[in-house]
Amino acid sequence: MTDAAIVTGAASGIGRATVDSLRERYDLVAGVDVDDAVGEVAAEFDGVVGYVADVRDHERVREIVGDVEDRADVAAIVNNAAISRDEWIGDLGPEAWREVLDVNLTGQYNLVHAAAPRMYERERGAIVNVSSGAGKQGSLSAGVHYSASKAGVFGLTKGLAKQLAPHVRVNCVVPGLMDTPLTTDSGLWTEAGIDEFTDEVPLGRLGRPEEAADLIAFLCSERASYMTGAVVDVDGGAGLV
Repeated sequence: MTDAAIVTGAASGIGRATVDSLRERYDLVAGVDVDDAVGEVAAEFDGVVGYVADVRDHERVREIVGDVEDRADVAAIVNNAAISRDEWIGDLGPEAWREVLDVNLTGQYNLVHAAAPRMYERERGAIVNVSSGAGKQGSLSAGVHYSASKAGVFGLTKGLAKQLAPHVRVNCVVPGLMDTPLTTDSGLWTEAGIDEFTDEVPLGRLGRPEEAADLIAFLCSERASYMTGAVVDVDGGAGLV
């Protein structure tokens, strides 16, 4: 039996770290990203293939799942791809709203729609959706469309956990502010803003991508065999503030 995992948003940050964490557990790990740097990730790690794709493209996602399934049974999917935009509600037009919702929420649906029925028929598999604390309490650095999209991930996770039981487990990881390009290179956070935030977080620092990736890998594994529908924070205690 040859098993595969698919990870979106795999070119950097949590996605890249997750590819690294899963590659020892699966015969094949497929990294998907709109950034062609995903090819560099695939070249760096044995047993990893890279696909350049926009998760909003329903048919392209289906093609990728089909291609991976030709090589191995998809046994795990990690919905990590996301974008963030800072826009005042009065300036937030329909196109900008749709862009964020389509990547962050519909992109997750696209991969689940293509892969989950196969997993269910084989009666095994795990899905991990990545959300954000913004979905629980609003965002400090992004617009309401980001918060709405991440809140939607919670609903998607809970609904799938019920619908795909007992064969496929579905859980959600909620990273806090992580030391990733989305935090440090996107322009959404200033250095002073990061310092102010980490001063208030109980553990007093940014999270490392590997810390989220290790949790994702655990939820994909049989060690989490009695977990489904769970929403698990990895945020340094930020939710306590």
